[in-house]
This record gives sequence, structure tokens and C-alpha cells, in this order.
Amino acid sequence: MTEDGPSALLAKFVAEHDGDEIPESVLHASRRALVDHIGVAVAGSTDDAARRSRSALAVSENHGSATVVGTGVRAAAPYAAFLNAFASHVLDLDDVYNPPGTTVHGSCSVWPAIFAVAGTQPTTGKDALATFALGFEVETRVAHAAGQTHYDAGWHVTGTSGHVGAAAAAARTMGLGAEQVEHAIAAGATQAAGLRVMAGSDLKSMHPGKAAMDGVLAACLVAQRLTASAKALEGDFGYLAVMSSDPAPEKIATGLGETWNITSNGYKLYPSGSLTHPMIDGVIALTTGEGIAAADVTAIEVRVSPPAARFADLPRPTTRMQAKFSLRHCAAAAVAFHRVGTEELDEAVLTRPDIVELRDRVKVVADPGLGKQDADVELVLASGQTLTTEVRGNRGTPAAPLADDELSAKFRALVVPVLGVARSEALLDCCWRVDELQDVTALLAYTVPLDDA
Repeated sequence: MTEDGPSALLAKFVAEHDGDEIPESVLHASRRALVDHIGVAVAGSTDDAARRSRSALAVSENHGSATVVGTGVRAAAPYAAFLNAFASHVLDLDDVYNPPGTTVHGSCSVWPAIFAVAGTQPTTGKDALATFALGFEVETRVAHAAGQTHYDAGWHVTGTSGHVGAAAAAARTMGLGAEQVEHAIAAGATQAAGLRVMAGSDLKSMHPGKAAMDGVLAACLVAQRLTASAKALEGDFGYLAVMSSDPAPEKIATGLGETWNITSNGYKLYPSGSLTHPMIDGVIALTTGEGIAAADVTAIEVRVSPPAARFADLPRPTTRMQAKFSLRHCAAAAVAFHRVGTEELDEAVLTRPDIVELRDRVKVVADPGLGKQDADVELVLASGQTLTTEVRGNRGTPAAPLADDELSAKFRALVVPVLGVARSEALLDCCWRVDELQDVTALLAYTVPLDDA
């Protein structure tokens, strides 16, 4: 094991950090992430793309030790990790860590890796919670070190840094020592991938799926005493050198163990790309309670950050996956329905003449003065009236955080249609009280509808 450097420091941090020394504020933030993750995973498991991913891996009967969320099936740990991560990302409702310089959906690779390994060996809820906090920290610090140029080059950070966080979390869950964790981090880093061009397609969810799967694989290989290169993150020809034109490896170690990124995590209210959310907040704020119908609106102008205008301005989406990354469609849906949920992104809505006409009235303007959690919205009405609003930090971000009760409400809205009220409440209670579970995988049993249990 190398004695210094970011890779070695992260490995020691993951392997040797006493979970009892993690601040309660960090642990509670991790519980919040678990509540959100399980909610979106259960709902996502019913999505057609998630079902087809299970068929692709021929997961239809028990042939492993790890639970596949939302089913009565157990699969081999890497497969379960893939499928659960895929399901948790497919709705585009999973949490997002979204500070300046990077964007990471953190839970969708780290939690599935932990649960997959926990299916093979006893893991308490308390240990799993601490491991998540550590894995999330690894994932997001690597993302910060790769920085904006990594994202701008076209890498989907959820897939790339997710590999490293998942490998670290899987290795700790296995009880590996610091030297082996460093090798697992390297083995995760060398598999890192995910292209942003996949946005708007079913297989964008492959990115966290592969991150979780490959993270488990990395830890399994290292546990069998296979070695990987030292300094895989910071070394010549390593992760940062290859994947960033302006790497900042010092960001990995600065404040490690003192500042925790999970406390700045964000939670999504709309099943669309996070860059659309400030605009959606603004449109809903202007139209809700005002009796404004789609026919009343003659023009819509939305001013957003340059990344939002570039990455989320699909003018004429033809699939629900494309609609998630269309500022124009999300604006039209927010005007017409005063909400943006899965139904408003359905193909049947995309082709409605009134929605198409309204969508064509939307103008998207890139404003360099706006951040990615900001938007200015202007509606021009047939009456001649103009309505305007500014959003500076959309709901769910650290600037306007969701309360615990709001996270629970989101969970219920997603899970009750799948599991029913009683089972949903039992699962929600398990998530909030995860520290008390002697076996963290016990909560996964509640993700299965009674007919399939």
C-alpha cells in the first residue's frame, strides 16, 4: 500500500474510519438518502425498462444470495447490484449531489453495492449506514477532483465516479483492510465509464448499474488476493489524468473526515433531468392557483444556465426518456397540468396537439449569469399580461431542502401504488430506523409485493 496520496488516504478512510465517530448529522443525511433510494428503486422496479433489464440478465428465479428489489428473486451479487441500481435511476427521480463543478446521482450505485454484498454476509443496518456515508464521500470527492472539464467532455459522472464509490463501499462491507480497499478503488476506477450522450435513452440507467455491478466485482476480485495498481486515481495514466483536463487531486483529501458531502445532497420532485427543475418550479409557481390554462398562454420564455440550455433543450421529444431532458416539454406540461410527473412525460401526452402547440411557444435562453439550480420564467398571456418569476435554488436542493416529512411523502407516493399502504409503511419505518436492524437486508424483504413474497 502506498503511504500517501489520494488513493491511499481514501482507502484508509474507508477501511479504518469508526462508524461511531461519524456525526449524527451525517448519519441522518444518509438515512434520508436511504429513504429516497428505496422509494425510487421500488417504483423503478415496475418500469418496463427495469423489467426488460431483468429479462436480459435472465433473472427470473433464485440463483444467488442478493435480493432484487421489487421481486421475489435472489441473484448473484453483481447481477443484483446492477438491477437494483438500474431500477433506482430509471425514473430520473433519484437523489442528486449538484454543487458547482460536478453533478452526481450518488445513492444509485453505492446503496445497491452495499445491499448486494450484504446478501452474502451478515451486515447490520448501523454498519451499512456508516459504509454508505463513506462510499458517498469517496464518490463525490473523486467527482470534485475530476471537476467541470470531466463533465464537459461528455462523461456521465454518476457512472464514472460511481464506480469508485461503489467499489469502496463494497470493499468495506466485505471487511477488507486498507491495502485491499486501495486495490478495490483502483479496480473500480479502471472500469469507470458512462457517456452523457445516453441521456434520453433507456440505457442511461446502465451507468449506475454497471458502477454498482463493477464495484462489487472489484471488491470480490481483491478479496481473492488479486492486485491492482497503486495510485490509480492520481497517478500517471490514472483516472484523473485520463478523464480530466484540469484535475485537482487535492480535493480528494482536503477536509476528509471533517466535511461530509452527503449533508449537501439534493432530492428530486420531478422525474426529469435536474437541470429542468428550477424552470418547472417557476412555471408551477406562476400558474398554480391562478386559473391559467394552456390556451391562455401565448409565449413562454425560460432563462436557464448555459449547461441547462445545452444539455436539456430537446425541442421535439418523441419518447418519455427524451421528454425528461426537454425544457420545452417540461415547461408546456407544467403550464397545462400544473405538475410534471410520469404521466405528463408519457408518449400519449407528447403527441397531443395542444401540448405540441404550447411546446412550440417556448423559448429557451442561455444566461451565463444563472447557476444550474436557477431559472427566470416569463409567461405572456392572451390578455396581454406578463407574469415573471425568478428561481434561485429549486426545491429539494440545499438552498430549499425537503423536510423529512416531505421525503416520506415522496416515498409513499412512489411505493404505495406498488406495495399497498401497510407494507409501504413498514418499509418506510425500516428505512428511518435502519440503524436498529441486525441484518440490513431485512428491509429489502418489504420491497416485494405480498403476491410475490
